[in-house]
Amino acid sequence: MKGNIPVIPTPFVDGKIDYPGFENLINHTVQHVDGYVIGGSTGESPALSAEERIEIAQFFAKRVPDKHIVIGLGHTNLEEAVRIGKAAADCGIRSALVPSPYYFPNALEMVKQYVKSLAERTGLQIVFYDNPVTTNTRYTAEQLIELANAVPAIKAIKMTDHNIGKIRALKAGSSLAVFGGDDIICYRSIDAGVDGNMIIAPIIVPEAFKQSWDLYQEGKREESYAIFARKILPFIHMFGPGDEIPTTKALYYHLGLFKSAETRLPLLPSDEQRVREMLLGYQYSVSE
Repeated sequence: MKGNIPVIPTPFVDGKIDYPGFENLINHTVQHVDGYVIGGSTGESPALSAEERIEIAQFFAKRVPDKHIVIGLGHTNLEEAVRIGKAAADCGIRSALVPSPYYFPNALEMVKQYVKSLAERTGLQIVFYDNPVTTNTRYTAEQLIELANAVPAIKAIKMTDHNIGKIRALKAGSSLAVFGGDDIICYRSIDAGVDGNMIIAPIIVPEAFKQSWDLYQEGKREESYAIFARKILPFIHMFGPGDEIPTTKALYYHLGLFKSAETRLPLLPSDEQRVREMLLGYQYSVSE
């Protein structure tokens, strides 16, 4: 598994999941991405029921069976996470994005046991999500390698930690795939050798992002960055960090891909000022 597998928002209309919105998102991006992360934090998974997360998995497994579909399994309830994971596996999904449990003060041994149990009981391969901000847990590269050795189902790391040196250490010290996990350090992660990206930008400017990525893989670094700086960076600068979910939804609503920019509480939609800022960045990303 490698390439650009963006994290995607969940469209809502009047509190319900809007599957035509998902359809529009797929049509807008599918030719330029390698898959999708569904039901992750960007998809507002803490505000989704288990049944909704399963339904989304079934929809994507059927709609884009030739793409990498990664089901978000962030949870503090192991039994419910297993139920969602098993249902995803039953419809053909093979991979799960799993962070450290949130709320709890995590120790490496407890995370080993939690992830190992989840992997063994679902049969899914694991992309471990190293996100120190939302989980309040920091790992060294050596600890992540120790975790992967203890849980053989861990095949990849999604890294949101801004310590770029960890990417190089993971690539040098293990066979793990490493995915960039934060838009605002995206190109530095690419330059450090990530195998792909699980971020939002590939669904915002899908064609330009793929062009930039492909050029980098061909060794054309300067040409790659020229596209990134001109077509991707203006939007990234204006849409984050911290409120990427509502701003992405506001953009998709503006483009007519979503019927609304609705979020679920406790998440609030972007106010008018933030929408104007985001649209300014997008305007410069898509202008010639």
